Amino acid sequence: MEVQNEVKVIKTDYKCPKCEIGYLRPTGQVLTSNPPQYPHMCNTEHCNYGETFLGIKYPQIDYVEINK
Repeated sequence: MEVQNEVKVIKTDYKCPKCEIGYLRPTGQVLTSNPPQYPHMCNTEHCNYGETFLGIKYPQIDYVEINK
């Protein structure tokens, strides 16, 4: 049986801790561990900060059900 519920879309992003201007974005590489690791780099030209996250890529979209 199909059921429909209204949801709110939540975007979670990761601001660069080095330059505090850009956001970390996936490089397109995936390290095949369990869970997979996703290398990210800052998306500003002047910043070379990078970080690898376990099992998550930013930005991430979540859905929260709206209770009536």
